[in-house]
Amino acid sequence: MDISNVNCGPGHGISVGSLGKNKEEKNVNGLIVRDIVFNGTSDGIGIKTWESSASKILVSNFVYENIQMINVGNPINMDQKYCPHPTCEKKTAHVQIQDLKLKNIYGTSTNKVAVNLQCSKSFPCKKVELIDINLEHKGVEAGPSTAVCENVDGSACGKMVPSALPELIQRPMGTMTLCYNTFIFSYVFV
Repeated sequence: MDISNVNCGPGHGISVGSLGKNKEEKNVNGLIVRDIVFNGTSDGIGIKTWESSASKILVSNFVYENIQMINVGNPINMDQKYCPHPTCEKKTAHVQIQDLKLKNIYGTSTNKVAVNLQCSKSFPCKKVELIDINLEHKGVEAGPSTAVCENVDGSACGKMVPSALPELIQRPMGTMTLCYNTFIFSYVFV
């Protein structure tokens, strides 16, 4: 599926989920979301999977590219700990997210946490590429935008705001942009 050239707002953004709730669910593969403007939405782009998933599925080959966020609550929200009810039974997650590319995503977030990548400990997100992410905090709380990254295996390249991965900050050499690879990380950066 290719979603492109959409102006979205108000609303809930473009999310895939809630995956893993039912046993008969199938793999989700090949989503492209590009050339989108989110204006005043509660969320921007996201994937939600149930923390207590009933099905073993693969979510793969997603591309999010050229996306502008204008006063969006949660611009990037990948949540493998989704549980809308406080009484969710804690089981092992069985949804694997891999091969995600997030490129040229920019604008403003009304929440301090502009990038939320909360992946499962038992099925960490794999091959996540962050390329030129520039999301500034413009909300009521003071301070710059932040990121939450848990159990993610991936890489970052280009401009990174929030600087979610300090060890991956771009170091220019002439006109060359360096890209750095990471391995499993589980941090909250402020």
